[in-house]
Amino acid sequence: MFESEELIKMRAKLAGEAGAAYSQARKNDVQVMYQYLNPQPGEHILGFWEGNGFFCKLIAEAVGSQGKYLVSDPSAYLLDRLKSRFPMPQVETLVSSSEELDLPAESLDKAWSFATFHDAVSQTQVVANIYKALKPGGLLFIGDVFQGSSASRYFDSIVSKYREGGHEAKFLSEEFADSLCFINGFKSEKVRVVELLQKWYFASENDIATFLYKILAMNLFPGDEPERIEQTRKGLKDFFEIEYSEGMYELHWPMKALIAEK
Repeated sequence: MFESEELIKMRAKLAGEAGAAYSQARKNDVQVMYQYLNPQPGEHILGFWEGNGFFCKLIAEAVGSQGKYLVSDPSAYLLDRLKSRFPMPQVETLVSSSEELDLPAESLDKAWSFATFHDAVSQTQVVANIYKALKPGGLLFIGDVFQGSSASRYFDSIVSKYREGGHEAKFLSEEFADSLCFINGFKSEKVRVVELLQKWYFASENDIATFLYKILAMNLFPGDEPERIEQTRKGLKDFFEIEYSEGMYELHWPMKALIAEK
């Protein structure tokens, strides 16, 4: 899906504000990246749809000067912004939708996406492109919201209504995730789906609402920004479990990961 530059800039601004204000909220996401992607010195890794660059610096540091972190995204604006934030020689960018990726065969050690695969127009084509580009033994990791979860219901019920530009999502089922890999050449015994019991951490419930309002760009809620944030807050407990522990509010954000080895 191709969107206007104005819309992309607006969303990037809001996501940047959320990331700056709540820099520790997604520490579980970082742990998942290290656990399952496990970037190593010298590796060549593709981050597809990582235009906002949340993981960029960490992965680039892990692969080091002898490695490469290639970030692809259809938005030239997001990639130019990413390069200015992380001017590291091992970070390379490629303006391309994931359906149109045309990378050299067997050029990647790993490829991954986190919380973006549901935006793919053709998930089959994306996996086909990545399978071709992976070296034998290479790893594909796709972490995302899956069908039937509270998060998928939240996207379909709330985000699709109030996110400027909409949100047409194709959430995976475990069955289709397995089929997607099989039809593109991965051996079934080297494909698995794992639960990611993600939690995001905040000092207050209002902080949770502010973060979600901004990172999901739900500015079609009526009213000014404080009123939109309050409307976001009111609906959260209809979908999510929120716990209070050790001085922090924990938002449970259910995800799964498709992990396949070539």
